[in-house]
Amino acid sequence: MRRSRDDSSPRVAAAVVAVTAAALLARLWALGWRVAHQDEARVADWTLQYMDLGAWQYRPIIHGPFLPHVNGVVFDVFGATDFTMRLVVAVVGGLLPLTAWLYRTRLSDVEVGALAVLLAANPVVLYYSRFMRNDLLLAGFMFTAVGLFVRFLDTHRARYLYASAIPFALAFTTKENSLLYPLCWLGALALV
Repeated sequence: MRRSRDDSSPRVAAAVVAVTAAALLARLWALGWRVAHQDEARVADWTLQYMDLGAWQYRPIIHGPFLPHVNGVVFDVFGATDFTMRLVVAVVGGLLPLTAWLYRTRLSDVEVGALAVLLAANPVVLYYSRFMRNDLLLAGFMFTAVGLFVRFLDTHRARYLYASAIPFALAFTTKENSLLYPLCWLGALALV
């Protein structure tokens, strides 16, 4: 049942923030203890080459430019380690439970909390949040874009529509299959 206004309790907001803090902790704890996987190491090496040469070349095997460019900045600031290599993906994955709050007019308070817990504790999401790959980034950006768009539909505030463009655009910098998300959304709208 959709609510006509934002009448979620402050306790639900506090619960979502607490779940998000726990999600961040779970993703950052011992993030650099594992040796880089071959896939992570290859992308990290190409990121270091990009930093040395100042030029980036598209390689389909590493997908879009998001990780090399963002990790280039992270490596400049914090140094290149197994921890910093995975840091951006871990933070995006850790912040994902906050997106549950975007659905507060469509979901009950219990459902908002359950969605936040699902995004924080799902083993697949947790695993890929601790692995330097574009998969979690793409899914997280697109899920956030949908949430902001739903929020626009519920409130008719243009700021949510404009804000949805940011994660939507970022998703296209991560992987080529980002093109499939809008097609899936159109298919879902046709079914609904």
